[in-house]
Amino acid sequence: KNHFLVILAIYFLIFLTMALSPYVIVSGEDNIFQREFAFGGEEIGYLSVYASGTTPIEKEVMVELERNETVLSDYNQKRYGDNYKNYVLELPDTHYKVDDWSIKLYPNANSSYSLFPIKVNIDGLEPEDNYFLPLRIASVSDYMISSARRNVLMQILMKNDYATTKEKSYYTMNGTRLRVAKDTWEPLDKKNNAPDYKPINATKLVAPVTEYGIRILTGSTLTSDRKELRKQGIVVTVHPEEMIDVPVIGSNGLPTGEYIQCQKVTLDKWYNVNGGITVLNIEDTPSYYNPEKKEFTLNYRYNYNSNDWYEMKEVMSPVAIANENN
Repeated sequence: KNHFLVILAIYFLIFLTMALSPYVIVSGEDNIFQREFAFGGEEIGYLSVYASGTTPIEKEVMVELERNETVLSDYNQKRYGDNYKNYVLELPDTHYKVDDWSIKLYPNANSSYSLFPIKVNIDGLEPEDNYFLPLRIASVSDYMISSARRNVLMQILMKNDYATTKEKSYYTMNGTRLRVAKDTWEPLDKKNNAPDYKPINATKLVAPVTEYGIRILTGSTLTSDRKELRKQGIVVTVHPEEMIDVPVIGSNGLPTGEYIQCQKVTLDKWYNVNGGITVLNIEDTPSYYNPEKKEFTLNYRYNYNSNDWYEMKEVMSPVAIANENN
């Protein structure tokens, strides 16, 4: 009647603001399971420790868990070898908390398992970094420990209402760009004495960085270089409590006289670094987010690495939404 105490990710449950989530996560290769956490404060995840075997346990069992960085270093070495730049990181201890590393399993229960709570706060983590929390069963007061399921690696994924790191988040973008004079903002590019707006379109990769913010790059710019991301990155922040009236444009291209309410949006540089981008909001043409369409309309000016200033208008829709509309 040997029983094995193991950690299984299929019972890893996430609590959002102390409310039970309906999601059930299945573990994958190397005892890894993934979990998305939202920005905006602490969330509580419950890891299940359970007793396997053909008969239920017959006595109360104390299970002690612990952090074990060896599990993570072994994973990095096995997966990436000497390719150190791809190594995953351990979740900093400033971003999680365990109040009690011990839990009890009780006999004669319908299911011989107990939930181990972990408080996680992803605020301030960067979307390019891959964070794991390595854990193991340190000891049990009775029975045996399964060597195959003693260790787990919890992968920390980030999300907000607009993007996720679970998979790449793409938006389709259509817009215009106009070169303008600093301070006066008069157009420098003209055609027949009218502003010469250059059309731009792209599929933009965005990343969640705050509770209401995503990081973008200007226009059709693409880069995965971290230094360039910090120099060129722009945070687009939605203000859900600040509504603005947006005129409805008819099929003839003229205002219909009707308005819809959208959420105000502001833009700012992601990092304050030397040689970085400068971003200005346009006061008389505010940016906004349409939550019904899940669509961003961005109006801003920027200067990066030159004397030229550009005035941008970008309309961004999530790829899945855009595809549904086609």
